[in-house]
Amino acid sequence: MNQIKQRIKQVKANLLIEQPYFGSISAMQKPKLNDDIQTFASSPEYFEYNDDYVACLDDDELGFLLTNSAMHQALGYDNRQEGRMQWLWTMAQDYAINCLLVNNGLKLPLSLLYDDRFDELSTEAIYKILEDEIDEDKHTPKEVENIRYESMPQTNEYDEDPLDIQDMNQQLLNKAKLQGDLPLGIEILVPNLQNSQISWEDELYTIIENSVKFDYRLIPPNKRHLANGVALPSLSGTKMKIVIAIDSSGSVNAKLLSRFLNEVESIMNTFTAFEIDLLIADAKVHEHHILYPGDELSYNIQGGGGTNFEETFNYIEQNIDNVSLMLYFTDGMGKFPHDEPMYDVVWVGCDEKMSIPFGRIIVTQ
Repeated sequence: MNQIKQRIKQVKANLLIEQPYFGSISAMQKPKLNDDIQTFASSPEYFEYNDDYVACLDDDELGFLLTNSAMHQALGYDNRQEGRMQWLWTMAQDYAINCLLVNNGLKLPLSLLYDDRFDELSTEAIYKILEDEIDEDKHTPKEVENIRYESMPQTNEYDEDPLDIQDMNQQLLNKAKLQGDLPLGIEILVPNLQNSQISWEDELYTIIENSVKFDYRLIPPNKRHLANGVALPSLSGTKMKIVIAIDSSGSVNAKLLSRFLNEVESIMNTFTAFEIDLLIADAKVHEHHILYPGDELSYNIQGGGGTNFEETFNYIEQNIDNVSLMLYFTDGMGKFPHDEPMYDVVWVGCDEKMSIPFGRIIVTQ
């Protein structure tokens, strides 16, 4: 790996720690040397760069550049152009993105477009202002020659479908929204962000992630997106224990159960310092399995009688120590214990209108 690519890798790693959302977005694009451009160019898959230009930037400015490039793709601007002049639409995008990044503490390189009068304006609103100023000879296509954003062919070195950066961006925004950690002003650039629906899987994943005291580390990398060629940081910390109880009373929807187990398997392969105690229970606990990252979940869960949640919590108290979090996949129909346990409890699959005595509810339908 040459010196510039190694430096880009390190800058991305620092961004992931200091600005997790922007760092994750910048990780979506692969760096690619291109001596035919003066500065840099962005495509859905690549951050293309002139090495002489990048060498003149400090690390903070390079981080800004990487994020700017990825944001042009992540925000789906090609689908929002709607007949506008391409060069002016690109300029409006750049002003909007750069205002966002500056307002979130990233260091603007001198060569990029920026004007604080465009703070808190959408790209569409900025375009209208720029369009009105053309008659005054304030803007021409020459202004964007040095910083080009070309649509290049989507080739993939790994013979796989390229990662959809817009879909990934929506997942990252949903996660940041759940955590109350959206970038300052991002809702101005993302239409209908406040009305976007967050999947129960994302909500569950965020709850588990937030229950861990962790440090971001790149070795080993997070396996959740490695298949797509993206190395995000893994979450490592003190060993934690999650208890997952699955209601086998026969009232649990098999399709949702399968989706739940798939998500648990993904979570297992994302965290590196924990174990899962999986309980199969209805009126009592029938099975107890200890799972570790890399294990496959393939249980033939048979329906049984009624559900007695109290017996499951009693079993945990007698047989499992140091529980950090409990997930109970159930329809919520059964006998509850009188006392709330000392650890956090999340009920997955219940109706939010049901009378659950303690814990948090995640609705799956």
